[in-house]
Amino acid sequence: MWISFLAIMLAATLFLFVFTRLVAERLVRHHHGQKKDFFKHYPIQRGDMVFLGDSITDGARWDELFPGLPVKNRGINADTVEGVAQRLDDILSGQPAAIFILIGTNDLPWYVYHNDAAILAQYEIILQRCKNDTPLTQVFVQSILPRHARYANRIRNLNQQLKSLAEKFAYEYIDLFPHFAGENGQMLAEFSNDQLHLMGAGYARWVELIKPIISRIHS
Repeated sequence: MWISFLAIMLAATLFLFVFTRLVAERLVRHHHGQKKDFFKHYPIQRGDMVFLGDSITDGARWDELFPGLPVKNRGINADTVEGVAQRLDDILSGQPAAIFILIGTNDLPWYVYHNDAAILAQYEIILQRCKNDTPLTQVFVQSILPRHARYANRIRNLNQQLKSLAEKFAYEYIDLFPHFAGENGQMLAEFSNDQLHLMGAGYARWVELIKPIISRIHS
């Protein structure tokens, strides 16, 4: 009897988990489509500086962080490396002055999980497209930011590979990770309240790190 009850409870829990994931994935797809459509209607222009990535990028108000400069936010919540690769046309067709890429953290959790080789292969597609389609654009590969300490070793390894990819394409690598990580490789609490997304102090630190590059582009 108890075994039957536990089996029913397990089946119900599994059903709720699968149902919740399907609903969440549907919401993500709709949000992704909405953002892509918005970006298509307000295209990138020559001279723009594009911040490209996921919710960490999307969460910033780049026009307020760099007032008076032609910055465009092209972050989408829950996006992955493959997702960015699939929406490059609307980025590259505008021939922007610069692209700052920060992507990859959403590829790591077990419920999405893409292995390192797959992540790096998609990232290489992104950089090759940039090189081929808009060779005069300055592209900046930013390291994946820390999150919970259990991800630290994998993120460090991926970042080392991203640095090598940036060098392969003669793009500049920006190592954000050590400026946000604690001694165990976790996201510092002063920068995030969920060990992933940034709060105001986190964006302030990010701006501090890239401000010299922004000034160089628009000197």
